[in-house]
Amino acid sequence: MTAIIRVLRPEPPELEDLLESIAAAARTLEVEAYLVGGFVRDRLLGEGQGKDIDLVTVGMDPMPLLAAVASDFGWHPPERFERFGTAQIRGGAWIIEGVRARAERYDPESRNPDVRPGTLVEDVQRRDFTVNALCQSFDGEIIDITGQGLPDLLTGVLRTPLDPAETFAEDPLRMYRAARFVARLGFTLAPGTIEAMRAQAGRTSILSVERVSDEIRRMLVAPHPSAGISVLRDAGLLDLVLPELVAAVGIEQGGYHTHDVYGHTLMTVDEAPADLVTRTAALLHDIAKPPTHVVAQDGRHTFYDHPQIGAEMARTILTRWKYSNDEIGDVSRLVRLHLRPIQYERESFSDTAVRRLIRDAGPLRGKMLDLARADTRASAYPTLEELDELDGRMARLDAGGAVSAMADPLSGDELMALAGRGPGPWVGRAKAAIREAVIDGTTPPGDSALARAWVEAHPEILRGD
Repeated sequence: MTAIIRVLRPEPPELEDLLESIAAAARTLEVEAYLVGGFVRDRLLGEGQGKDIDLVTVGMDPMPLLAAVASDFGWHPPERFERFGTAQIRGGAWIIEGVRARAERYDPESRNPDVRPGTLVEDVQRRDFTVNALCQSFDGEIIDITGQGLPDLLTGVLRTPLDPAETFAEDPLRMYRAARFVARLGFTLAPGTIEAMRAQAGRTSILSVERVSDEIRRMLVAPHPSAGISVLRDAGLLDLVLPELVAAVGIEQGGYHTHDVYGHTLMTVDEAPADLVTRTAALLHDIAKPPTHVVAQDGRHTFYDHPQIGAEMARTILTRWKYSNDEIGDVSRLVRLHLRPIQYERESFSDTAVRRLIRDAGPLRGKMLDLARADTRASAYPTLEELDELDGRMARLDAGGAVSAMADPLSGDELMALAGRGPGPWVGRAKAAIREAVIDGTTPPGDSALARAWVEAHPEILRGD
């Protein structure tokens, strides 16, 4: 049964002008067109003004409609994406994507569907979830063709328009989208959904790594990432994309920890700021605990060298997920450093130790402390005040970036002139020794005259000893 509800709400002027332009073009071209998908869903949820607008046209290619809107605002003409059967225009922050109502049949061995023009009902039924299948006319009517979209939106349920086994078999990426939407919206899955996902998990082998990675990245920065990760585990998908985390299930920790490694990891991800690098580091910060887990004779659970080993595991995992080189470097560094702020004690940490941590963290200092706070909140570590004190102490010792942005006080040419010898590995060792002197507080950063005096007082540096 089709449900129709009229929605009357004032629009921000920019959006109001844009929607009126689309509506006017549709009337002029005599094309049946509707707003559809996440734009409609989020407006009904009161999540504010989205900048991505999806349109569906019935019985007509969306290109003329998009071309008219682009012309109205002086934007570039629409671009067609043949692979996805869509067309798109962009202007400022707006992205408007149009697709002709269609029916699809998927080849069991491919994600590429056999597409034919379809009715609005057929188009809605091929979509992933009922809350994403709501349509809105340009006079404010919400059209719920499945009859389930509005009730599911009100009760927070994620349900497929067709039988979930059929929906997921046609496009297995929808299973990862289910996890992402649970993480973003805080919804629960309709009965039978997890079972269908588990039965179809093997179908994900046809998906590209890039598409899966994109869903994981978007899930990680959502408001409830642990809920999405739990969906992946329950569906058998976590075994496929991150078996290293599945290995953490049931690994006890003891001490200040209140959960096994898996549960602690999920809590840490939720506690971390919604930044991709920080959340990914939270996901992987204890990834090496399972392979390093040893129960000592006194019953203590030990995980020696897990930050260092975890940093290398993070590189392997993120390379597999096609993260960028910069992201891989940043996450692996955070994993390697994640314990050091937690081990901070005001009385036992010298200024030298703090400056060394400043240097090692570099521009990631804020993210390192964010990760440490999340790690602490996900356990019973009594170190939040210590972390705040460390943060302030770092700021004082690194005023103006004296340590974190430290440049070599003396260049290689200057060192060679002082030593009266040519280039060689000794130059790098000499620079490292000077940097250590700065870290130790022996010579101030950025003062070449004092650095030169210090080197002259330590001739072994110039000899390369």
